[in-house]
Amino acid sequence: MSKPPKVTTRRADPLQDFYIDRDGHEYSVARLIDDARDLPVFDVPVAAIDLSGEIWSGSNMLELSFHIKKVIDADLNHPILLDWHGAIADGRHRVLKAIVTGQRTIKARRIQWKVTPCRKAGDGA
Repeated sequence: MSKPPKVTTRRADPLQDFYIDRDGHEYSVARLIDDARDLPVFDVPVAAIDLSGEIWSGSNMLELSFHIKKVIDADLNHPILLDWHGAIADGRHRVLKAIVTGQRTIKARRIQWKVTPCRKAGDGA
């Protein structure tokens, strides 16, 4: 008797990740992380993070399972990155893991300056 096939999720490609700020401008997450690498790490209360943004809209079960796996595998020792407004620029899976595991704080870095976007809202590039 043969086994049914294993369902697998897509592989994450961090160099393809983009952060879209509240004004609709796009930023390379890899570039943001590189720009912030020397910033101090501090503990931010999870309750102080804006969690109201919609994420993964329209995901099917396979796509959602990709994100669930990323939450499970998230390393809470690696700081999240907050933008110049305090929004999560990188680390949503880590924040979700902190919430579901009952953490009160999470390690973070915060960019204090407005970064030049890769693409501006409405560019369509």
